[in-house]
Amino acid sequence: MSVMVSHLPSSTAREMLRRLSGAAQRAIGAVRIWRARVRQRSELLMLNDVELRELSLTEADANHEANKPFWESISLKG
Repeated sequence: MSVMVSHLPSSTAREMLRRLSGAAQRAIGAVRIWRARVRQRSELLMLNDVELRELSLTEADANHEANKPFWESISLKG
């Protein structure tokens, strides 16, 4: 019984690794952005009325922004 082993040409293998690496980097970047949004929205809820007013925001604005899903971008007026 003979076993046939097929190997991709090294240039093709390198290209596949490069593409996978790029996709992984983009995924990691997206997760970092999402985590930052979660943190920022949590911090937004901790601001008092004076701090919100300094940012030209109302409590309703802060609540609206903080309740968005993490994948939606931040869109505060100001």
